[in-house]
Amino acid sequence: MAEFFAMEASDYLARLDALVSGAGSPDAEEFVRLARSLRGSALMANQQAIAATAGGVEALARALKDGRLAWDAANKQLGIRAVDDLKIFVRALGKWTPAEEAKAQALAQELERLAGGKTPGRPSARTPDAGTRALVAREGAALASELDRMSVALAQNPGATDQAANALKLMQPLRGVAGLADLPPLPDILEGVERAVGEVTRRPASAMAAAAVFHAAAQALARAAKEATSGPVAADTPELSAFAASLRQLIEPGGAVPIESLYYEDAGPHVAQAGTPPARAGAIDRVELVSHGEHLKQVADGLQRATSPAQRDLRAQSLTTTLRSLQAAGGALAAFAAAAHDAVTRAASLPDPSVLVTALRDAGTLLAHATSAEDTGLGDALTRIATTLKTRTAQPARSPTRAVAAPAPATPPPAPTAAPAATPARRSGAGAPVMEETGDLAGSFLRYNRYVTTLGPGTSSVAELIAGPPAFPAMAPAAGAQAAVSLADLSYSGPAALERAMALQADIRAAMRPGGNTAKLPDLVEEVFDLVKLGIQRGS
Repeated sequence: MAEFFAMEASDYLARLDALVSGAGSPDAEEFVRLARSLRGSALMANQQAIAATAGGVEALARALKDGRLAWDAANKQLGIRAVDDLKIFVRALGKWTPAEEAKAQALAQELERLAGGKTPGRPSARTPDAGTRALVAREGAALASELDRMSVALAQNPGATDQAANALKLMQPLRGVAGLADLPPLPDILEGVERAVGEVTRRPASAMAAAAVFHAAAQALARAAKEATSGPVAADTPELSAFAASLRQLIEPGGAVPIESLYYEDAGPHVAQAGTPPARAGAIDRVELVSHGEHLKQVADGLQRATSPAQRDLRAQSLTTTLRSLQAAGGALAAFAAAAHDAVTRAASLPDPSVLVTALRDAGTLLAHATSAEDTGLGDALTRIATTLKTRTAQPARSPTRAVAAPAPATPPPAPTAAPAATPARRSGAGAPVMEETGDLAGSFLRYNRYVTTLGPGTSSVAELIAGPPAFPAMAPAAGAQAAVSLADLSYSGPAALERAMALQADIRAAMRPGGNTAKLPDLVEEVFDLVKLGIQRGS
């Protein structure tokens, strides 16, 4: 990030140099725009001293634009000197010393005094104007609406992860607002959304969890955009806390706990067989070490300025990628990364966040000036930082209440107990409740469980399909119930059928009388013929 800022700042400074060195008065609009862009770039790269100096140049440009300051020879000379000093500051990023810090602060104060503004502190905080607030409110509301729509789309269709890229396009107008850094926690929300988009793009299976993250982000962003229209944005809200928690769950799913917490605090043995350690990744070169170190220092500064646990948690989550890379390196780097990761996951609940801030800043300084990851001095220093971090942020020890028993032999699952309202129960002679296999869902589930218990779950096969349906087990009769009666025993046959046919004679005669129900005659005649047929078949 420092290298990227150096290239971007050099471009802005080259155009500023041409602007202030030219003949006549510079274009005030362009002067303000370039100075504001340089200040915004420095803030994004966490170069606070350069940002304060660029803010002084911006104040000088605004005074020139508003007609409060004349572009005479003295002021022109000051503008040229400020641009030249900023070039020196950018080149000194890799070897920044307190001397550069003091010189940058003095130059920023001189520019602010000349422009008639206040003497800046570090970091220099500004109050966004009405135009900036209106822009943030409009774009924030639009982005919140898109995030909410995306949340519904992912919940209904988890495969539509390609829609997440639309959020990045809608974020661009907000990310380009120079005064956005003066409205925390809006930048933290946007960075969290960007991390969520990257995570769901990398792991499409996390779409359902990402849907919850986007919904929480929409709620937090909508509230922040509304508050930005009139005053400061609250950094300690339920919406922001919910967003930070859901984003943490997306980035690090599963809620893993240290394996040591599952054992008794005794001599063991706790692990019966040692596992195979993962293959060690390639060595980290110096450029990557410097990049990780700058990121650690940047996050440490952000954690120090956080004004709420939720904001601190969101800023700490940006370290996930860096700590993963360091853990893969092995050695002292991995030990420090593991200790830092444990503390970062609890950034919102740490009793003393300054411990984590100090550890990250010290480790970042070491990595930024390291020549090699194999340096013995670097390893010893990182080991001391990791030990201090683990000691001062350790969780209270938890003692298990009972031993973890060995797995019991597999047994058939017990029959589920249905709710009384859905499946009525009757009492057998012994007094035990017997669940009825009724025709509703609960009764069907009981019947299925009886089939599985008797026949076994098994697996489907072509031979079973050809053989036909299996002989399903019958439900055991309840205590005191009579034995089943054959359907044939309930039908008319032989002499009984003929006697029943003769008994229908009176009904037929009654239907044939005047005023009788002649509509019943066809059914009565058909019934006589059927009874005669049954009598003949059984008699033969």
